[in-house]
Amino acid sequence: MTIQLFIPCYIDQFSPDVAISLCNFMDRINISWNYPPAQTCCGQFAFNAGEWQSARRLMRHFFQVFNTNDPIVCPSASCVLTIRHHYPRLIETSADAAHLRRVLPLVFELSEWLVKLMPLPLQLVWPGQIFLHHSCSARKLGILPNLKHFLNSINGLDIIDKSSDYSCCGFGGLFSLNRSDLALAIGSNYLQVVLQSGATAMVSSDLACLLHLQGILTNTNLPMYHLVELLSQAIQGR
Repeated sequence: MTIQLFIPCYIDQFSPDVAISLCNFMDRINISWNYPPAQTCCGQFAFNAGEWQSARRLMRHFFQVFNTNDPIVCPSASCVLTIRHHYPRLIETSADAAHLRRVLPLVFELSEWLVKLMPLPLQLVWPGQIFLHHSCSARKLGILPNLKHFLNSINGLDIIDKSSDYSCCGFGGLFSLNRSDLALAIGSNYLQVVLQSGATAMVSSDLACLLHLQGILTNTNLPMYHLVELLSQAIQGR
């Protein structure tokens, strides 16, 4: 089996090490992968800004780049949410609709795809308490049970799972630009809950949330991992 890796534009631009970790992890579990170099943004930011024509062009580009019957695996709940829930609102033509019908069964967020492979052909060890971030996109996708199930398979890892009242980090994409004061207040309140939980680290399926929180966090060292970064640590038994 060969999978197609869809790497979000913000990971490519701000944290390419996450993409490299994903490729290395696939190699470790003997999964053949392909990275289509023509891929760009899924259109999430344009869609949220109301620039639907731009989002529609990016959607059609996605259809062209990922013209395949292979699974399309993406390390971002928000991008997968865009494809599953926003693309249907962008459909204009019968060709658009046909492409969407082909693509939808093939697109997987990383954790929901990994659960299908369990048990993995290697031992994962990560001793410590980790705070599981419930990103808004992960909740809307319904992937949190998969994410928790997969994390529970890592030896030594103790998940701290707080109430959904403390789920949003305050990022919200354009929200953090348009209402930076409120985004900062939400993020700061959320971090207080995390720091008081006793967790030694945080994990999320959405890197954008972690980048936002890292920008707020000061004078405290709290490691924040995208899922695949945690897996890279777990393989090494750290």
